[in-house]
Amino acid sequence: MKVRDVMTTAVTTLRSDTPIQAAAATLVSHGHTAAPVVDSAGALVGVVSEADLVRGRIMPEGWQVEVEPEAVVAAVMSHGVIGATPEDDLADIVARMLDEHLRAMPVLDEGRIVGIVTRRDVLRLVAHRQLLSEQAWTARTAMASNDRG
Repeated sequence: MKVRDVMTTAVTTLRSDTPIQAAAATLVSHGHTAAPVVDSAGALVGVVSEADLVRGRIMPEGWQVEVEPEAVVAAVMSHGVIGATPEDDLADIVARMLDEHLRAMPVLDEGRIVGIVTRRDVLRLVAHRQLLSEQAWTARTAMASNDRG
C-alpha cells in the first residue's frame, strides 16, 4: 500500500509567525494533533504538535511566572522535518513514525505539501481491516458450522 492511498489531502497548515494561542485553537477546531508549518511561499519549514504548543504553558498553582510576549509557532515547532512522498510504501512510513515518535508526517511532491499521514489515518486503516478480518472469521465459522450440520 502506498502513502497516497491513506493520506489526508485537505491539510491544515500554519505559518511560523502564528501566535501559539491561535495555532492551538486551529488544531483544536480541526481535531488535529499536529500541523505542518509553511513559509510565505508554501514551502515546508517545520511541524508543530499539541505537545509543542502545551509544553511550558501550564504551571502548578502558586508558581511565579514572568509574563513574556506571546510566543509564535517558530519558537516551539520542530525543524528538520521528515517528509514522505505519495509513492512511499506506507509500512515504511508507519515504521518511521513509530520509531521517531511522530504523530503526523507531511506528504510532499516536488517540495509542495500534497497531504499528511497521521496516526489516526493509519488507525482508521487498521480498524477497517480488523473489521474485515472479523467478518471473514465469522463467515468461515458459519461455513464450518454448515459443513458439519
